[in-house]
Amino acid sequence: MNRKNLVNYILAVLVITFMVFLSELLGEKEIIFPELAALSVGSLVLAALPWVVDGKRMILYISLSAVCGVLIVLFLPGPLYFQMIVAYALSQVIFLLSRTTMAPMISAIVLPVMLQTRGYVYILAAIGLTSLIVFIRWILVKKGLKLNVVYKPEDSLNKDNIVLALERIIVVSLLMLIFIPKDLKFMLAPPLLVAFTEFTRKGNKALKAPVKAVLLISLCATTGMAFRFILTVKAGLPLTLVAALVASVTFLIMRLMKMYLPPAAAMGVLALLIPEEKLLVYPLQVVVGITCLMLFAKLIDKFRYLFRKK
Repeated sequence: MNRKNLVNYILAVLVITFMVFLSELLGEKEIIFPELAALSVGSLVLAALPWVVDGKRMILYISLSAVCGVLIVLFLPGPLYFQMIVAYALSQVIFLLSRTTMAPMISAIVLPVMLQTRGYVYILAAIGLTSLIVFIRWILVKKGLKLNVVYKPEDSLNKDNIVLALERIIVVSLLMLIFIPKDLKFMLAPPLLVAFTEFTRKGNKALKAPVKAVLLISLCATTGMAFRFILTVKAGLPLTLVAALVASVTFLIMRLMKMYLPPAAAMGVLALLIPEEKLLVYPLQVVVGITCLMLFAKLIDKFRYLFRKK
């Protein structure tokens, strides 16, 4: 690893650690924004952004999604599965209208619904932490440590993408109707929904190595669970220390596997946020959930190929 890459990794770990430190310092768990880990991978670890987006749009759509998620909890009555279906469907609409490929916005809207977040702290954290990532990347670009990417609007509002969004909504809604009432919501944890959206995009590289992608996400989720359970729950050590270790090991796993999936990093950090009584079952739910989503992504891709041949 050269010096430039080492700086990028260290910055990504520090940003995630800072977020959790701030959460512990202020006693506000809602400050922990798992998608910050995904943004750190995409914006800091990788040389070029993996999404078609620029800094201001990244902040705009993460902010808009976070606000929409909290508003759904506050003003949309109904069971959790219904709220989560609405949140995911709305995320697909925003995703299409944004003319970007910034899939992490999906997690920003679904996460507060899944956790039933009602306060403004989550919204401020999502906006502030995303802005911090954008600012750090801007500095790195100025210093020549990152590639400057010019935003070109995605042609998202075409027939193929609209049909694809509807297919995603149908699949996720079906799985939510099955899993959520059984209290298996982490099978559809928000970063997994981001991964599913990425997997179903035409030409996605992870779809060519499905077992590797599922294994990576599962390992990152297990890493987060194990460090929190052993060091915080059992040993009573600060969550900030756990965050630093989880981020470091997660990035190491990605480097060793030569596959950088931003949602995988988010799954590691999400383990720091979930209820303690759900910790031990978290990795198992993640394995089952991401396997189901990958199978559906492969199915969608197969049908796309068959229709293209006709």
